[in-house]
Amino acid sequence: MAFDGITTYHLVKELKAQLVGGKIRKVYQPENDEVHLLIAGPVNATLLLSANANQPRVHITEKKKKNPPQPSTFCMVLRKHLVNTTISDIYQVTSDRILAIDVNGKNDFGDPITKTIFAEITGRNANLILTTADENEPKSAPIIIDAIKRVGPSSSRYRHILPGLHYKLPPVFDRISFFDCRTPDDFKHWLSKQANQKLTAVLIGGFLGISPDLAQEICFRAGISGETSLSDLSTKEVGYLSGSFFEIQHEVENSCQPTLYYFHRHIQNFSTIDLHFLKDLDLQPCDSVSQMLEAFYYLRDKKLRFNAKSANLKHQLATLYKKDTKKLDNLHRDLKKSKKAEKDKLYGDLITANIYRIQKGMESVDVENFYDPNLPTVHIPLKINQEPAQNAQRYYKRYNKAKRAQVQVAEQIEKTKDTVYYLGSLLNALDQCTEVEELDEIRYEVNHSDLVKHPKKNAKDKKPKPSHPMRFRSSEGFEILVGKNNFQNDEIATKLGDPEDCWLHVKDSPGSHVLVVANGRFITEKTLLEAGQLAAYYSKAKTSSNVPVDYVDYKYVHKPNKAKPGMVIFTNQNTMYVTPKREIIDQIERLSDND
Repeated sequence: MAFDGITTYHLVKELKAQLVGGKIRKVYQPENDEVHLLIAGPVNATLLLSANANQPRVHITEKKKKNPPQPSTFCMVLRKHLVNTTISDIYQVTSDRILAIDVNGKNDFGDPITKTIFAEITGRNANLILTTADENEPKSAPIIIDAIKRVGPSSSRYRHILPGLHYKLPPVFDRISFFDCRTPDDFKHWLSKQANQKLTAVLIGGFLGISPDLAQEICFRAGISGETSLSDLSTKEVGYLSGSFFEIQHEVENSCQPTLYYFHRHIQNFSTIDLHFLKDLDLQPCDSVSQMLEAFYYLRDKKLRFNAKSANLKHQLATLYKKDTKKLDNLHRDLKKSKKAEKDKLYGDLITANIYRIQKGMESVDVENFYDPNLPTVHIPLKINQEPAQNAQRYYKRYNKAKRAQVQVAEQIEKTKDTVYYLGSLLNALDQCTEVEELDEIRYEVNHSDLVKHPKKNAKDKKPKPSHPMRFRSSEGFEILVGKNNFQNDEIATKLGDPEDCWLHVKDSPGSHVLVVANGRFITEKTLLEAGQLAAYYSKAKTSSNVPVDYVDYKYVHKPNKAKPGMVIFTNQNTMYVTPKREIIDQIERLSDND
């Protein structure tokens, strides 16, 4: 379920019980649109407030993020106004996705003062706004001190969010609070004023804080399709819809059931009420709303931000890959063309043999090809301004040039093949990596390769802290290591194995190095097949079928001197064929760094 007004309602209750009375000790801004408040009090906690356009949210977090070297201007403003203040209240504005935090502190003259942080969790318009009371007009709207996203006249005609202006709530567009409708008559009266649309659109457009999932749940419990038009409802169905609405309203006000919904071990949804229409999914109850929100959003947010940080590097590598792939095609075309040079040598020989028949000024000559037993007639074009001997020499020069080109083009093809393969391995590594440290390793590798012209090295250009390969445990208890970039692949291929271990790699395609750790045991066929699945899945051939995977004893794997990262040679290999499947990968146990 989206982070709607109902989730906000339950979250506010939870945060109020845990954080009111606590002191804000530190303020950090690890992302452009995300703030962390370190709070000491009844519960020591870190409160995350995100105004990310795709995943805005507020909850207590246990995850730590690396902070930028220099804090932003907004972060400095928050530190000035919030550090050492006490949280006096946390509340929801109507039933909308707006959460307010009141803090008590002192102004520059030592007088008590209350300031409010408004966290607007409203999709692409999400914002974090710090306000203070208007001393000249205490009953008027608060004054904006600053916002994480400033909104000027060029961005919005209705609502400007700039320092010094009065804070104005987002427009409600004739919607009413979810909790203002208290009786069946109220509901019927409200329903009679709505436009004729499908039921889910009526509920979402008529009440503050209702998400598509909650609207679907109201219809589901009433036994009515959400696609049904309002005008098609019978009096009996209106009664069912009203009963369903108040059943959920009562549930929201009197209970909180933070739950995650899974499909094939992947989180699909969350809710603080029981969603009957998702009964076919697996359920996992959570201890708190914050725990539920962090479990749902953490990996999504991490992937989203990682993709944003890796976009430039991926574009750079993809452009180089496309350029060199095209170059390779052109080289193959040139090689094919150069192999036709034997005809030029034949023309030169036939002109020389028939030189007595050829005069300067002739455009062409037809002669017998005495190299062919059938003596066919060959038509040879000539240049009219050249002597017969010069025409022969012209064809000989073209032949010799083409022969030299064959050698050079063949060398260029091999070199370009290696570059294309290497670029493919870097792009595959970008697809596999999930941590910023792994991205830093790839960026460092690119900057220190001969792929691109890079600036002069400086003192800050240090090799990043090494990351570690993924670790799995086979169904028979064998540890399996999988590299996610070329530095990890090098570590697997040169440092982490013993002679009796088994090394695997997809054949003739960029991919992860995989190592099955024998640990004194005989590696079975079942474990080898699982390792082969991992090798194929974490490669460029993951979407193919019958993918060939080479496997070999670790002692036969060697890295040549001056070879590029991730490049090895091996002998005595065998080959298996597997079709990578996500459901098989999901069944292989993934180990954490602490296991």
